[in-house]
Amino acid sequence: MNMTNKRAKLVVAGICICFLLIHFLMITIFYKCGITPMVKFNIFSICFYLLMLFPIYKNKFQFTSIAIYLEVALHMTFAILFTGWNSGFQITLIGMNVLAFYTEYTGRRLKLKHFHMIPICIIGMLLYLGSYIYLHFNPAPYKMPESVEFWLSILWGFTVFSINIFFIQLLVIIANTSEEQLAYQLSHDKLTGLPNRYYLSEQFKKIKTEENNYWLALSDIDDFKKINDTYGHTCGDYVLKTIGKMLSEEKILCCRWGGEEFIIVGKNDNGLPEPVSFLEEIRKKIQAFHFEYENINFSVTMTFGLSCFSSRDKIDNVLRDADNKLYQGKQSGKNKVVK
Repeated sequence: MNMTNKRAKLVVAGICICFLLIHFLMITIFYKCGITPMVKFNIFSICFYLLMLFPIYKNKFQFTSIAIYLEVALHMTFAILFTGWNSGFQITLIGMNVLAFYTEYTGRRLKLKHFHMIPICIIGMLLYLGSYIYLHFNPAPYKMPESVEFWLSILWGFTVFSINIFFIQLLVIIANTSEEQLAYQLSHDKLTGLPNRYYLSEQFKKIKTEENNYWLALSDIDDFKKINDTYGHTCGDYVLKTIGKMLSEEKILCCRWGGEEFIIVGKNDNGLPEPVSFLEEIRKKIQAFHFEYENINFSVTMTFGLSCFSSRDKIDNVLRDADNKLYQGKQSGKNKVVK
């Protein structure tokens, strides 16, 4: 999942609106319970969240998130001090931490000016512990009805767990997606999209654990340097990408080995495989393809060196054998399959 300004704006705006609605509910509860200081604080909070919609619109995500965290921390602290520990407001001070770290992640991901959220979370921890210690020695001046405390505890528990579940799951998805993207980038060639040398080396390790016969073809674009010198390196990239696309359509392992070289690996369970006819089809397909770059039409050919091997053979020897046959093909006219 890619983080964008639009997605970050939607998340922060959603949080702001949810907290705004919660404060409308809380002002009603505090008013009915006669807790005047918290009624006034909720009026301030409602105005605060309405004002926060403006910096969100201006993409001031870091400022908005930190301001929201501090407002929640102060609001919950005062609610604890005025109504006591049994009202359950303190759980919010713990639950806001995941939101704080998601905010830091967003700032880093979007390359915005970001703040380290650990000091902010430490403030929340100190307010939590300080409120508990204060109430231990100084009873709260207001007492909410037991039924209200019961439902408030459920409300805050549900709200905090919902926020934590949402953002932790979101971070898990982001981490997993990032790991998959990194793994793909590590194992695939950026230009052609084909698996690369690293991916192929991992496949060779798996082959060594099996008892099967295989074949490997090392291929090379004929006169590729001439293409670059005549039409430019951008045209050379176009040729590589086009051939990469053609090879990716084959239902067999095709990799970019490096430069203009590609490797094709096939499996044979019946002794001598049928790779020659298969490679001839690819060779003819590439030869018949009409390459066009900046209104210039030209053709491209490839030479293939084929080597058959078993899982017991050393891969270096197999590659050396395929490379020698490729060299023979180059020296004897190119555009052919040498076995």
